[in-house]
Amino acid sequence: MIGLSEVTRLEEATRALRELDYRSGGETCLDGVRLCLRESLPMLTAPTSEHVRRRLHVAVADLRNLAGWVCFDVGLVDNAQNHFCHALALAGLARADGLTANVCYRLGRVFLHHGHFDEALRYFDLGQLAASRSGDGLAAGMLSANAAWACAKKGAEHSARTLLDRGQEQFIAANRSGVAGWAEFFTPADLSGLAGAVHTDLAVTAGRHYARTAVVLLTTAIDGYDEGMARSRTFGEISLATSHLIEGDVEAGVDVGLRALASSGSVGSARVRDRFRPLASHARRFRDHGGARELAGRIDAVSAA
Repeated sequence: MIGLSEVTRLEEATRALRELDYRSGGETCLDGVRLCLRESLPMLTAPTSEHVRRRLHVAVADLRNLAGWVCFDVGLVDNAQNHFCHALALAGLARADGLTANVCYRLGRVFLHHGHFDEALRYFDLGQLAASRSGDGLAAGMLSANAAWACAKKGAEHSARTLLDRGQEQFIAANRSGVAGWAEFFTPADLSGLAGAVHTDLAVTAGRHYARTAVVLLTTAIDGYDEGMARSRTFGEISLATSHLIEGDVEAGVDVGLRALASSGSVGSARVRDRFRPLASHARRFRDHGGARELAGRIDAVSAA
């Protein structure tokens, strides 16, 4: 018989593993997530009350959601999608629309990272439907802002700006009391970092003038991240270095880029390594600048390793 105490322990284990992922990257907690998942799956077929079963379905769905995110972070895309599909099924059984919206957000991010922007937008739209059913304004803001990022990468300037404005408005209006663990990361700092990433990509696809706003937003985000969000800070530094280089401020771009490389040393994440490659391409544009050549070379060395 499964009781609330067993479910609570599973929820606490998921929270601890998620914190480790944010702080040190998916490579540091993949084995722990897999072990936790193996131990939790038999609970789904154990006898329990209806109330406990619904909470158990949410807890295992959230662990699957984390497993998908961690697999995505280490580059195991097929595994990630498999875990996310299981998470959606369990969240559906539990009628946990807020969690469903979060899983759709994370699935969208997988496609966004790998350049499938229209597919990413479809998942962000599906997430919006779930967020609307649950009245989850925070999830709606997260999904709108990420849809803006996909549009920015496509060069859809007007849509990107409109969606980002909507996401910021939804974030401001959202009720942030009792935020679920899977959404706690979405703070003002994270929204600023996401808005900065949108402007960085608009600087690439729509006009370099967007880089100036990106620098302001990303600096605010980086200053707002604590030590528990080391991977997010590194992402912010990569985007900030890129924006400086797009602006033509090579010294600042190199300085921040080298700082990002130093920060990445404590973060085990294939996504971080992937994000560095476009920065190296921007640095190589300044082949007469010794610092830019050094930055590109060091990124190449890290990527090769």
